Amino acid sequence: MKLKKGFLIALAIFLTPFIVISASTFWYYFGYGPEDKVNYGFLLADPIDIGELDLELDFQHLDIDSMERKWMIVHFINGKCLEECADSIYIARQINILLSRQQSRVKRYIAASEDIRPSLQGFFSTYKDLNFIKVKDIEKVLNGFKGSKIDPFEQPNIFIVDPIGNIVLYYSGEIDGKKLLTDIKKLLKASKIG
Repeated sequence: MKLKKGFLIALAIFLTPFIVISASTFWYYFGYGPEDKVNYGFLLADPIDIGELDLELDFQHLDIDSMERKWMIVHFINGKCLEECADSIYIARQINILLSRQQSRVKRYIAASEDIRPSLQGFFSTYKDLNFIKVKDIEKVLNGFKGSKIDPFEQPNIFIVDPIGNIVLYYSGEIDGKKLLTDIKKLLKASKIG
C-alpha cells in the first residue's frame, strides 16, 4: 500500500509540468491567451523618423542631433484647430501635469506651417510650456506617414516621439486621457533615456 501511494505521488509530481504546459497551450490556441495589445495607442509597426519630415524647431532642422533627447507629445495641425483639436491639446497638458516628477522628461509641441501659427497663438499664451514646430513642407510630412496609412493632420491627433526621434505611438478620435497617461508612464518606466 505504501509503495502504491508513493508511486502515485511521484507520478503526480512527474506529470504536473506536462499537464500545465498542455493546458496552457490549449487555452492559448483557443483564444484565452494574453491580449496582443498592452498599450492604448496605435503602435507604429515601422516607426517614423521625425528627422525625415522636414520640420524645424528653434530655426534648426529637427532631427536626433537638434533634439533635447526627451519624449515628445506632438499635435500636427493643418488649418483651424477646432474643439476636438483643442481638447487633445488640453489633455496633453493635463497628462504633463499628472506626470509630476517625471514631467521634465516630456515636452509638448504643435507642428504646423508658419502661416497658421498666428491662429494658434492663443494656445501658446495659455499653455506656457507648449512649443512650436514649423512644418516646412506639408506634402513631405504626408509622404512620411504614407506607409503607416495615417493622415497626421486628421483632427484630433496626438503622436508620441521617443528621445531618439522616432514617432512610435499615435492617438486619434476620442482620446481617453487616463489611458494615454498609462501608456506614457509605461514608456518612461521602460526607457532609460529622455
